[in-house]
Amino acid sequence: MMTKAEIRKINKEKRKLMTEAEVKEKSLAIAKTFLDSEIYKNAKTIMVYMPIGNEVDTKEIIASALSDGKRIIVPVTDAKTGEITPCEINENTAFEKGAFSVFEPVEKVPADPPQIDVVLVPGIAFDKKGGRIGFGKGCYDRFLKKMEAFKIGLCYDFQLCDEIEAESHDIKMDFVITEKVNSI
Repeated sequence: MMTKAEIRKINKEKRKLMTEAEVKEKSLAIAKTFLDSEIYKNAKTIMVYMPIGNEVDTKEIIASALSDGKRIIVPVTDAKTGEITPCEINENTAFEKGAFSVFEPVEKVPADPPQIDVVLVPGIAFDKKGGRIGFGKGCYDRFLKKMEAFKIGLCYDFQLCDEIEAESHDIKMDFVITEKVNSI
């Protein structure tokens, strides 16, 4: 079994090599699967990450959810502590680059974590049992540990492994969606 560091290196490289068209096509397929799901239909408040570096693009999910009258929350991460504060956005929200070059709202309106029904989680790799490899800072693991929400990992099919060596602090996803998984 490959180490987390080896998987991180390989997948980051593969993702970097993706074309803009590939990212768009695969991201739309992943968005459609989520937007067609009962989990989405029943959710009132959804936390969605803001993508960086060819991660699965979440713009379609955010736009659809806002037009469907759902509350959208994005993570704002403190660069020093790695603590994530969930903040609400709307169609008029202005964004700026924050910690780790991730876009976050200029005006931060903190949301109450227990009100979040679904958290869409980015990752470098996931496995078929819901295991996840992030960037190695533990920000999402610490945040998700306190959450009752459905945890859904979004990734491309090449990022899905058979098994990831989980550590005690790693939080498992309830579902993982790729462009080839067409229902959850």
